[in-house]
Amino acid sequence: MLPTSVPLRFFSLFLLLAAPFALAQEPVKELGEEPEAASESAGLQVEVDTANPGQPDLDEATRRKLIAQDGRQMGQVIQLLESSIKKGLDEENREFAEQMLAASFLERGTALSQMILDRPLPNPKQDPRWLQVRQLALVDLLRVAKLDDSQLDAYLLIGRLQQLSLGDPEAAHRAFSTVIESDEAEPPLRAEAYARRAAGQKDEKQRLSDLTKAIETDGDRIEYRLMRARHYFAGKQYETCLKDVDEVLTIKPDNFATHELRALVLLALDRQEEALASFDRATELAPNAVTPYLRRSEMYSKLGNFSQAIEQATKVIDLRPKNSLGYLMRADIYLRNEQAELGLKDAEQALVLRPGLVQAFLLKARAYELQGETRKALAQLEELAEAMQPQVEIHLQIALYALQLEMPRRAIDALDRALKVEPENALLLRFRGDANLNLGQHREAIANYESALTHEPEDSGILNNLAWTLATSPDNELREGKRAVELATKACVLTEHKKAHILSSLAAAYAEIGDFEKAVEWSKKAVELNDQEESAVQIGEELASYEAGKPWRESQQLDAGERPETPETTDTPKETTHDKPVESTPAPGRTIDF
Repeated sequence: MLPTSVPLRFFSLFLLLAAPFALAQEPVKELGEEPEAASESAGLQVEVDTANPGQPDLDEATRRKLIAQDGRQMGQVIQLLESSIKKGLDEENREFAEQMLAASFLERGTALSQMILDRPLPNPKQDPRWLQVRQLALVDLLRVAKLDDSQLDAYLLIGRLQQLSLGDPEAAHRAFSTVIESDEAEPPLRAEAYARRAAGQKDEKQRLSDLTKAIETDGDRIEYRLMRARHYFAGKQYETCLKDVDEVLTIKPDNFATHELRALVLLALDRQEEALASFDRATELAPNAVTPYLRRSEMYSKLGNFSQAIEQATKVIDLRPKNSLGYLMRADIYLRNEQAELGLKDAEQALVLRPGLVQAFLLKARAYELQGETRKALAQLEELAEAMQPQVEIHLQIALYALQLEMPRRAIDALDRALKVEPENALLLRFRGDANLNLGQHREAIANYESALTHEPEDSGILNNLAWTLATSPDNELREGKRAVELATKACVLTEHKKAHILSSLAAAYAEIGDFEKAVEWSKKAVELNDQEESAVQIGEELASYEAGKPWRESQQLDAGERPETPETTDTPKETTHDKPVESTPAPGRTIDF
């Protein structure tokens, strides 16, 4: 955390003039009472100086400034000071009044600023009151800057307030730059200005430059070096980041945040054991902090050590039983370990704690899928999709479930919604092509594959499915055998001729141009490579067709989707029968698993 204290400047002249009133300890008069009467009540005889008609107000402001305890009383001081200046003062007294006015504005502006800085703030739409406090603080601080531009603390606060939500980043940048460029700025203040300006820099080089200057200006503050370390971490410069982290630990070896960051860096460098040691040290320093447990849980899960992963996630739940995060983590681990019932239970508990939590709905859908209840999974996601703004990932998963359940029209509906968000997403276009193909809409399928190919020209799955459609469509106007050969050949090269269903597409393409010798050659290789029992009959029938000198035709015409569940056909060739449409045909083979 960056330093937050803002020292107030007091002037020797102010203290000298205020001392008699401090000793008097008389009750404070209400604002509006004649200054002369106030002076008399204090036992003082004041003669109005015609050269300084504002002197009585200045004297009263001086007395009240010393004993002001709240914002209302500080406001009275400010009014008296402004009144004294307006009525007229000689040069010396005017300078003093302006200095005290600037100090008063700074004191009040600082108090207002500290009400909202360095603490979580509510959403401005839900509670805009803090915006009003910020505006009041800015008004005071800008008055300080106008009265006395040497008050650098005011500029620092202006910058910090403008960096908050709905602030003015450019104004923040100017305020911090004023501090940095001032000859009067002490090193700690200038260093803080560099660090805070860095936080608002959009250019990475400028951000790094400011952070480095902050470190050079005030090297004793570990916060600046940690900020630079996080900058390196975000840029995946892990080795450089580690140097800064270790340097911080030489200065302050027992800093929890530093050990936590060090563990994350070591994880990124694939130094698992060292990362665990750093997480363990972080836990020793802050036993009730949940982040190290979450990270260890995630790490153990990736390593396949599910018992340890569950243990760490359970610790998070024990520490924060009313926080959904632990339940989400543990549910995900259970599902990775194919423990669907336990994963479903934790996902439901997360929803009890936070109704409508998107991640929990997704986990429930995964649990249902593991239990073989794909229809329930689909219903879960469709319910979620109706209750929120369109999200590509959710609609894509809905489409995949629908394709698996042979519901191509529902898949197309979900994909259309996703494509409104990301119209150039090749994966969405490719799967909409699959759904169109399942409905026998070959022209639409080809258009989708062509569009997808413009965005991902090296995607073997798109190349394969387009080649297959161009080679096997029963619509004479749509078939393009020569192009199908080119596309399928490229797909085979990309997959190193190791995918049986892509080799079968190449065979179909050669059959379409009448080269049955090549068709038989590639079809036999597909038969040899195929290791999926459910597609063996399909590929065998294709080979027999080519040996008989006949090309292969496919026409799928699935209905709207009220069909029983079927096994997944991911990464398998298209199952068809020769020269006739079949309603039970599953979606074409896909080369990407989900």
